[in-house]
Amino acid sequence: MRILRLFILGLIFFGTSVGARAQCPPGVPAKTCVAGVDTHGAFFLIAVPPNYNERLVLWDHGYTLTPPAPLAAADLGPGLLALTQGFAVAASSFRPDAIGLSGWQVRDAAEDTESLRQRFVELVGRPQKTYIVGASEGGLIVAETIERFARDEDGRLNYDGALPLCGAVAGGDANWCGGFDLRVVYQYYCKNLPRASEMQYPLYLGLAPNNTLKLQDVVGRVNECTGVLQPAATRTAQQARNLANILGVEKIPEPFLIIDMAFVTFGLQELTLVRTHGLSPVTNLGVRYRGSDDDAALNAGVFRAGFNAGAIAWLNSAYNPTGDVEIPTVTMHTIGDGLVIVENEHEYREEFAEERDQRKLFQLYTNAGGHCEFSKSELAAAFEALVNWVEKKQRPTKEAVIAACAQFQTVFGDTCKINPTFRPGEFEARVPARKAPGQP
Repeated sequence: MRILRLFILGLIFFGTSVGARAQCPPGVPAKTCVAGVDTHGAFFLIAVPPNYNERLVLWDHGYTLTPPAPLAAADLGPGLLALTQGFAVAASSFRPDAIGLSGWQVRDAAEDTESLRQRFVELVGRPQKTYIVGASEGGLIVAETIERFARDEDGRLNYDGALPLCGAVAGGDANWCGGFDLRVVYQYYCKNLPRASEMQYPLYLGLAPNNTLKLQDVVGRVNECTGVLQPAATRTAQQARNLANILGVEKIPEPFLIIDMAFVTFGLQELTLVRTHGLSPVTNLGVRYRGSDDDAALNAGVFRAGFNAGAIAWLNSAYNPTGDVEIPTVTMHTIGDGLVIVENEHEYREEFAEERDQRKLFQLYTNAGGHCEFSKSELAAAFEALVNWVEKKQRPTKEAVIAACAQFQTVFGDTCKINPTFRPGEFEARVPARKAPGQP
């Protein structure tokens, strides 16, 4: 039966009529591939290696504001490493939003991931084990998928192990409110997004609805105000003051200011104008900003906005993890991440604690300053720890993961920076808490 299914898999190109076997994209070490577009407009790729070990890895990519497109080797993420070890791998571009982009699509992406898993079962058969891995927004998609689609209608587990990497696992509203804080603090000091001569708009829109600014324009304005792209010695006194105040209040590393501003400008625009139809899913009412050279002036002059109840309800649904997880879950996060801050992991652990089952969660941290900046050795060691936990019932230890990472270093020749003692602080130490609608 498995041979027949693999034969069918080689003949079908999803989204088109039955035809010749789909070519595996260059760089995909697989014997058989299936690629296509599902009914929601999501491109997908299934790759089955010649030494298929009856195990499937589903990969969830991170945030992007590009139109979905056919998948290439890079779109399989760490799944490329798993392919060489006999794991089948499947990934989705996720469906487009109303204007044809990807954007903040956690809820839809979880459904696309589960749909892809079901397609794999139909074509290849039910794997003995199914692992789900994702990074950044994809880490949050993993968290939602294993909560919403844990079991099939017969009560069988659909997923056996999860690996959310550098994930926004504190949830959508917490992370977007943190982004909104940067947007308003930046505007208080820089006053150039928009300029006084341009149309004014509520900053929770990210950009004006008829915006014509491009990424390079926003980057130019950020540098104009802060000199962040210039050597420190060439910055004006005002640029240096603006930069120090923004970084001091927002507690982000200097190298992240540009990417964070792009995210909370164009990303917030997509979230608000497309997903919540112009209604505010964020708030900073009651937030006291600290860390500037004049906190009183900042708090008196910064732009303020409140939640729209319907908008925040949508954002909560897409998605705030509950910790109601039945399967072994390993997370890994770079300590110096300035885009999806490491304190996300503290909040995720708290959700498991509320469910009284922290035994299902094991967390790793690496001494790196980038976003999702993991070496192949670190990824392989984390994934091996998850597989051993699922299949050998061996709960990971930091010492064992570090030892495995060192062994993989001899293969990949890269770095292994796992920190065995680090513990993240509370999310609210970086992003001030705020009240949801209806809270006293």
